[in-house]
Amino acid sequence: MRKKTPPEETRDNPIRHIEYIARRAEGSRLSEEFMKQVRVSCKRLSYYLDCNPVQAVLFSVLCNINLTYRAVGIDRLSDWFGCTPITLAMYVNELEELRQRKILRKEVGESSHDADDGNSISSICYAVNPQVFESLRKGEKYIKLEIIIRDNYDLVKAIGSLIQQRFEGVIDFREMYSDIDMILAKQSGMEFLRELRQFNMQENEKYLFLNLCDDYYNGCTSTDLAPTVKLITSNQRDQMTLRSNIVNGYSSLARGELIECGESVFRNDKDISLTTKALEMLLRDEPTIVLEKKEFRMPDMIQSASITEKRLYFPPEIQDRYSEISDLLIPANYDKLVKRLRKAGMRTGFAMLFEGPPGTGKTESVYQLARTSGRDVLQVNISDLKTKWYGESQKLVSGMFNRYRKLAEKSEIIPLLLFNEADGVFTTRYKNADSYSDTTENAIQAIILQSLEDLKGILIATTNFSENLDKAFDRRFLYKVHFGKPTPETRFRIWQEKVPFLSDTATMELAEAYDLSGGQIENIARKCTMHRVLKGKNPLRAQIDAWCREETGKTETVRIGFRYEA
Repeated sequence: MRKKTPPEETRDNPIRHIEYIARRAEGSRLSEEFMKQVRVSCKRLSYYLDCNPVQAVLFSVLCNINLTYRAVGIDRLSDWFGCTPITLAMYVNELEELRQRKILRKEVGESSHDADDGNSISSICYAVNPQVFESLRKGEKYIKLEIIIRDNYDLVKAIGSLIQQRFEGVIDFREMYSDIDMILAKQSGMEFLRELRQFNMQENEKYLFLNLCDDYYNGCTSTDLAPTVKLITSNQRDQMTLRSNIVNGYSSLARGELIECGESVFRNDKDISLTTKALEMLLRDEPTIVLEKKEFRMPDMIQSASITEKRLYFPPEIQDRYSEISDLLIPANYDKLVKRLRKAGMRTGFAMLFEGPPGTGKTESVYQLARTSGRDVLQVNISDLKTKWYGESQKLVSGMFNRYRKLAEKSEIIPLLLFNEADGVFTTRYKNADSYSDTTENAIQAIILQSLEDLKGILIATTNFSENLDKAFDRRFLYKVHFGKPTPETRFRIWQEKVPFLSDTATMELAEAYDLSGGQIENIARKCTMHRVLKGKNPLRAQIDAWCREETGKTETVRIGFRYEA
């Protein structure tokens, strides 16, 4: 029989080699005849991956399936080759070698017969390292990039990445420990590591401390102890021992005053964070950051004294609810109410939802409530709570609530916690979460729901899309206020204040003709000011009408007033 060789165009194109091998492998049962057919392509692909022919075949088929499925298990591979799963099991060592060289990543849970708990043989799945595929796509030989460590930041981020990879199932605990120890050995001369060795930490303590350092760089100044310990070791006895030593002050971390322990947002856990002493070691080359830690400067904290007074105009029913909340937040009234609730065994936290269309005064209402009650505002940047790393977003959300709790405990007047555009995180939970992003969203919802349940302070969430919020949040909000578009009477009062040079007649005509929000009217008022500065006079009425039409998205002419016909 004439030997089949790959087409000419495949010989210098690794993706073509992969496609050729995978196509020939379908139903081949990994026979000797098949291996002869793909010998040339295997040799070429082996050059790009520095692997043996069998590994080249397994990689090619796995890569082909991986383009359709997130993870590939033994069952899918055996289906492709047309053999039994036990036959493919004989090649697991070859797959494991590719994984150890970071050509493949280990995944759990997407093979068609996977066990739910991820502990069965059938749950072992693999995926191609995207960096490897990108190199092959470019026709380049894959060379594992060496980690460049120039300072403490690079060191901590490299170790944090390994812990995250273990959490995602890309590597196992054994590989994580080995890779971390290799990095620490290579960088043993760093001043930071020399200082750490003086504390005689056990291995698990060292890994936990470095993970806390990574959390700090990610914006988490504190984190929950139990889930953090689980990132470090899978042995439940070791987890229990490490938690106990930290909580009771027996660990080297506690005795060395490198971490401090406090209450968590969860009732059955503790909160841990780096001490100023630890941060001084970590950030020795960044004194300004250490200074910020010592002085507790918070760039997202809005001081009540800095908020400019603004008059707000609402329909009577909204004004009544707003006044009720304003009275509640006056410190004397709030403190008295909290004492009554605590005595009655009720929850003392106040969570409120302000919802309605854009520009209706939701956010400004929060600022004015803060100003009149003398309360600072800790404003949550929603984008800062979402990261691409699985598990990191949960830590950021939990850390943010921990931060607010500590701030509330040490403040004479409890500040407001503001979630602006909260639909970005208060979303509907997924019933069948089958991806990392869905699982992350559900985990975030669980943390927020529990944090609202345990809230000791004042939280206000604003949203333009209340229908996107999970129904489980409904009972957590003591007050739910709908900010609708203002009525013509309310618009008249807003026009009067924002554009005072108009006559009452013109003001009423504008209020009745254009269904604008307070924010839209303020935009037009700003344009009037700009016109006056640039041209030295107030804009004509026709120009104001044109701006109104722009705000409403209507370009047709709108007639105002009466039309007389002969």
